[in-house]
Amino acid sequence: MKKTLLETNPYLKNAKNRTQALARNIETSSAIEGILVKRDAKSGQFVSQKESVNSPLKATKTSR
Repeated sequence: MKKTLLETNPYLKNAKNRTQALARNIETSSAIEGILVKRDAKSGQFVSQKESVNSPLKATKTSR
């Protein structure tokens, strides 16, 4: 039987590093889609944020 990804990928072998990488992946991938999420310190769950201070301005129509 083939080895699993957890057994072969050195970045996933360490549980602490795997958890941190997963959190970073969720935050950055969500940001690309325009969804702002952060990990709640108490529950460990990812929660959506309504607005970001650094969010880009909405596109407006131009006269052409």
